[in-house]
Amino acid sequence: MSTLVRESLPRERLQQLRLVGRVARQLRMPVYLIGGNVRDLLLGVPSPDLDLCVVGDGIALARALARELGGERVRRGRGMPRPYMGDAASGPSTTLKASAAAPILTEDRRFLTAKITAPGGAIDVATARRETYPRPGALPRVTPGAIGDDLARRDFTVNAMAVRLDRGPRRLLDPFDGCADLARRRLRILYDHSFIDDPTRLLRAARYAARLGFGLERATRRRAQEAVAGGCMSTVSGDRIRRELLMLLGEPGAWAGVELCARLGVLRRLHPSLRIRSQTRAGFGRAQGICDWFSRRRPGTNLDCALVRLLVIGGSLSPAEGRELSARLRLTTRQSRALGAYLTMRGRARRVLSRPRLRNSALARALEGLPLESVVAIAAESSPLARGRCKLFLGKLAGMRPRIGGEDLARLGFEPGPAWGRALAAARDARLDARARTKEEELRVAARVLRKSGERPAARD
Repeated sequence: MSTLVRESLPRERLQQLRLVGRVARQLRMPVYLIGGNVRDLLLGVPSPDLDLCVVGDGIALARALARELGGERVRRGRGMPRPYMGDAASGPSTTLKASAAAPILTEDRRFLTAKITAPGGAIDVATARRETYPRPGALPRVTPGAIGDDLARRDFTVNAMAVRLDRGPRRLLDPFDGCADLARRRLRILYDHSFIDDPTRLLRAARYAARLGFGLERATRRRAQEAVAGGCMSTVSGDRIRRELLMLLGEPGAWAGVELCARLGVLRRLHPSLRIRSQTRAGFGRAQGICDWFSRRRPGTNLDCALVRLLVIGGSLSPAEGRELSARLRLTTRQSRALGAYLTMRGRARRVLSRPRLRNSALARALEGLPLESVVAIAAESSPLARGRCKLFLGKLAGMRPRIGGEDLARLGFEPGPAWGRALAAARDARLDARARTKEEELRVAARVLRKSGERPAARD
């Protein structure tokens, strides 16, 4: 295992692991590389972050490690965003920060975890703990425990492996035969009530299936189906479901996970009318291509591709059903608006976009004002003609304004009034349709509209 760690991790990560081991020895706390890191090492794929488990006081080790990395502890204010901590809910916490280049430490004492955000990548530190669930679907109650307790609380066997870092040699700790399940390319739960205790593991199973290309072990699939049929999804909050669902939809191979959710009945439990139709798969694939194209065309634009995929999946819903799904998942205002606009406007937009002849100005009027994700979702499920017009709008027409403004109309001697808006809109349409190629031509278009409205230039002295 030591050789695998050296050969698989980049130099900077190896240096961090050596530092972790040294700090842990100084504090006399056993520390382990755990979970997805070990799984990915064995699979030979990179892990973006480090996941550490400390037998003792994980927060104390995280503070010492952050100091070694150059951090400085400060109190986190109320308005600062809370980073994602797995399934952790909000609790008392602090942040460690020195400068833009220094590590930032965020602690969550309720769940005995800390996160160091460093230039080379994040380091998640958790105290080894045992969990109990006060009721199905509730967040767990955690207490400090041994490394075996921590591995036993994991979701799947392939994530229940660890490698000790504070002393050598680095041997694999694999009490649940996760290594064998990796070889069989399957996901297996650790105990029968796993999905009942935490139904978000169903969505996590779909995410790992999408990312790794794994299937569910037979008994695990049966337990998943039984948990869904028994109504387990109703015991978990919409916030947690939304978070896990969007993480699934953010995976490059997300479709395999969506199909698994459909087969297990998870989608119907989110809304009875939510189902995969024959055109959903094609639209889902096209959505990713359009997102990639747009990101290249407009780098830095805030396009949420996972949200686009959610809209495509929701294509079987009516606008009223979309509002019900928004409430169930507790979508943010932006997400809810995108879903509502897509379900309400897609029919009208597709009809306009499919006309044999369509001026750019009419195209812009059909799509402007819609959230960006709604336009991409409409494009993904439309005909090639309509899709090309959506891309024309997204890549060129969106945001195009007239070259002239109110000050130009004032210089012509027109008094401000309601007709100014119509005149500027006409100038913009003329620009979109290539009927006005210069500022002077736009001014002539605007002046004609004002005159037809009864406006006359003010007399000049």
